[in-house]
Amino acid sequence: MDKVAVTPHGLRTRAALLDAGRALAVDGGLAGLSVSGVAARAGVAKGTFYVHFADRDAFVRALRDDFNGRIGERVAAAVADLEPGGRRLLVGLTAYLDACLEDRALKALVRETRDDVEPRDRLVALVAANLRAMSVRDAAAAARLVVAMAAEVALAEHEAGKKEHGARRALRRFIEGAAGPGG
Repeated sequence: MDKVAVTPHGLRTRAALLDAGRALAVDGGLAGLSVSGVAARAGVAKGTFYVHFADRDAFVRALRDDFNGRIGERVAAAVADLEPGGRRLLVGLTAYLDACLEDRALKALVRETRDDVEPRDRLVALVAANLRAMSVRDAAAAARLVVAMAAEVALAEHEAGKKEHGARRALRRFIEGAAGPGG
C-alpha cells in the first residue's frame, strides 16, 4: 500500500524524493536507482525515504505515476477544446513529444515505461477513439502502432537532444494514411 504525505512538510519531502529520483534516472536509468542514493540526493535520512515509500518498487511506481500524470496533464491541456479526430490526435501526440523532450528526466521513464501496460492501454484507447472518429478501419490495431511509434519518436528525440522532424512527419503521415482510401 502506498504511503500518502498529508502535511506541507511531508508533501515537500515526498516531492524532493521524487525530484531526486528523476535526477538520478537521467544519468543511470531506473535500474540504477537505490534507496540510499535517492535519500542522499534529496538530503534526507534513509529512514525518511521509508516514511514516504514502502520500498524501492513503490518509489519506482510513484515515479512512473508522476511521469504518466505530468504527460497526461500536458496532453489534456493541449486537446481540451478539440473534437475527436485527426487534429485532436496530432495535437495530442505533439504535446506528448514536446513534453518528453523538454524534461530530460523523462528519458529514462519513457524508455522504461513502454512496458507499463495500464497507461499504455489507456493511451491506446484514446488514440483508437480518435482514429474511429476519422473512420479508420482497424482503429484498435492502428492505435497500438501509433502509440509504439510515438514512444520510439520520443526516444529518438532524447538521443538527438532535439526534435526529429523527419520522425514526426513519418508519424503524422502514418496517421493521415490510415484515414485515407479504405482506412
